[in-house]
Amino acid sequence: MRQTLSMVQSNSVTQRDDYDTFISYSRRNKEFVSGLCEALIEANLKIWVDWNDIPPAEDWRQEIYRGIEASNNFVFIISSHSIASKVCAEELSHAIEHGKRLIPIVREDVGYDHVHPELGRINWLFFREGDDFEGGLEKLISAINTDMSYVRQQTHLLVRARQWEKAQRNKSYLLQGSELRKAEQWLAEAQGKQPQNVETLHVETCHVETLHATSLHREYINTSRRVEREREDAEMRLRSLTPQQVKNRQALLNKVRKFWVEGVLEKSLHDQVLIELGLEEHPDAVVSSWSMEVETAGAAKKTLPQGTKVVAIFDQLGAGRTLLILGEPGSGKTTTLLELTCDLLYRAEQGLDYRIPVVLNLSSWAAKQQTIADWIVEQLNSQYQVPQSIGQEWVKQQELLLLLDGLDEVKWEQQDSCVAALNDFQQNYAPEMVVCSRIQDYSALSNRLNLESAIYLKSLTPEQVSNYLDSINADLTGLRTLMETDTALQELARSPLMLNIMVIAYEGVAVADLPKTEVVEERRKQLFDAYIERMFHRRTRFKVEQRYSEEQTKHWLTWLAQRLVEQSQTVFFIEGMQPTWLQGKEKRRLYRIGSFVIAWLITELIFGLITGLSVGLSVGLSVGLITGLITVWGKPEIETVDTLNWSWKREKNWLNLGWILSLIILLISGLISGLISGLIFWLLGEMKGANLAIKAIPNQGIYRTARNAGIMGYTFGLINGLIFRPIFRPIFGLSVGLILNVSVGLMFGLIAATFGGGKACIRHLTLRLILYRNGYIPWNYAHFLDYASNRIFLQKVGGGYIFIHRLLLEHFAQRSLETVGRR
Repeated sequence: MRQTLSMVQSNSVTQRDDYDTFISYSRRNKEFVSGLCEALIEANLKIWVDWNDIPPAEDWRQEIYRGIEASNNFVFIISSHSIASKVCAEELSHAIEHGKRLIPIVREDVGYDHVHPELGRINWLFFREGDDFEGGLEKLISAINTDMSYVRQQTHLLVRARQWEKAQRNKSYLLQGSELRKAEQWLAEAQGKQPQNVETLHVETCHVETLHATSLHREYINTSRRVEREREDAEMRLRSLTPQQVKNRQALLNKVRKFWVEGVLEKSLHDQVLIELGLEEHPDAVVSSWSMEVETAGAAKKTLPQGTKVVAIFDQLGAGRTLLILGEPGSGKTTTLLELTCDLLYRAEQGLDYRIPVVLNLSSWAAKQQTIADWIVEQLNSQYQVPQSIGQEWVKQQELLLLLDGLDEVKWEQQDSCVAALNDFQQNYAPEMVVCSRIQDYSALSNRLNLESAIYLKSLTPEQVSNYLDSINADLTGLRTLMETDTALQELARSPLMLNIMVIAYEGVAVADLPKTEVVEERRKQLFDAYIERMFHRRTRFKVEQRYSEEQTKHWLTWLAQRLVEQSQTVFFIEGMQPTWLQGKEKRRLYRIGSFVIAWLITELIFGLITGLSVGLSVGLSVGLITGLITVWGKPEIETVDTLNWSWKREKNWLNLGWILSLIILLISGLISGLISGLIFWLLGEMKGANLAIKAIPNQGIYRTARNAGIMGYTFGLINGLIFRPIFRPIFGLSVGLILNVSVGLMFGLIAATFGGGKACIRHLTLRLILYRNGYIPWNYAHFLDYASNRIFLQKVGGGYIFIHRLLLEHFAQRSLETVGRR
């Protein structure tokens, strides 16, 4: 058992965390050291000394090192035994490395050429047999107390710096405020000043270069100052925000946390039992600003210490941090990215960083291949309901910290273009950014990302795999037996995802019942098939357990996976389905015809119910033709209208349509109503959705669009009814005028509702009907997607869904729709 001598005689000494000196000695000199310690304690000094004969195990050594770091001075007892001791040599080296003041005490005469050079050039204190012990003790105490304030600060800062280093440079360990200013003053003093020893040592030239500010001291203090400036800058930026800007910022932070941290990371399949992944620096994977000046081709890869967190690596990059995360399929890239997101969210929520961490998937960039700035604004709008004007301002002012997953999920023929677009964005906007990609896909590209650093998530070692299986409380005898000889299984087990899939799929299965193959891809397919079957039979809390058959579920998930791959999407929103998901010209033609017919029938039905059969058939027919025309006018895409606001970008097209419709109504209702309707249609055409609402439930975009359509219809119907009432009543009388007034108000209301979101709802309904009729989706799609999430095929992200992993999506996408049942 190890112990330290800390018997002191004053509370002021007891309360200190540091020690006045550490004594390094050989066990052969223990009796002398014991007497020396008692004398130093009587002088009210706090001493660190190890009394016991302990084998140099790793934990023992680390405790010794901590004692050296926490001591202001390092007393080395020189004797033939200590000079020959490997342990004493290690202690001395550690003291020199950390800038400790060395005080050599000679207990036994040895030659200068036998001692460490640092000891050899410092005059010694003599405590040999026959020397004046009291005189030597006085000199020793004077040496220990010389420049004590300076020395204690050196020790204090070293201890703090080592804690910061061991905590992977966590920012919470850095200096702040007055403590930082005091440390900077000490560092300035340390640059040109070394403490002088007292005259009683009779030293003419005393070399004490070993008592200095180490590189760790400088790095710790300089990093503290940099982070302090960043914190002050963040505080100033946040104080300058208006209440509405603060609300917008907090809203996005809440969404990122709810969607990705709570919705995905905390429910991650392979996060149930944590496996500590090894990290490796890959400097040749990126083209950084400094690497353009320094040749880095073939730069050596560096394995990082076990337990290193990505946030610590990211922090070390300083201002303008950019990082590439590489790994094999299923190696934990997305999980690592989301763990980083969690750390960065905490800082942003605490006001320690003004930037807003936001997770986006690059797969959707391929759809339009626009600039990254425009793509970010569009994704913020579609996934997080951020108005485009706000998104544009955030991008321009560098207020976003971009966490971009899925570079490898961009269509392979467009990946080089995506890298080029990211490099252009990096050059023009200089954002802080993290990008994830599979290493095989990235290595095959001709371009490289212009980022500061790159890390690679190492595959699991056989030892890690074995330890993980040992930690699982499950019957894995069959799996472990097969893994001893199955090379394909061994290779797949190096992936954290596939290792967890194995545990789930093969738990309780005898080795004789496990499929055999030496082909990795075939083994992967077998594993996912077994996983899918196991998920169908697991117990769940889902309300309707047998609502969908296995055949239906596989078929619908296969179709969904194929469309997501085809459309280069990762996050699926029900309201995000578009007519491009329809296969073949016939179905797309049916989509347009169906939208027109449904709009016309709805209009006829409403007119018939409100105005009666005769008026409904006559006027409803004309108005139905108008609403049908509006529904199919323009591009076939479905644009939801979550919130109503004005935009003038489409002025020309909608103004033309407004006047065309006004001419039609002019023939029916007269000059005044025609002119008024032309103006109204033009204004209605300028309305579009800003997507401010939180899509917390599936298909909420369509629900809000329908609500807004109703608001528009009611508002404009009422306004037009009031406008035309004084016109119709004098001309046609009370009874007929009332019918006409209601009909005109209803007509304008229905047209306004169609403009204000009704056409999006009708298009969505038409698309859903076609897909349902062809057996691609169930009638209640949200219910099915929740069921699939409960079966751990999908995960919910806000109001959307993602497959639990890209590999599972790819597995479903490779299935054939013809091999499973249709409706």
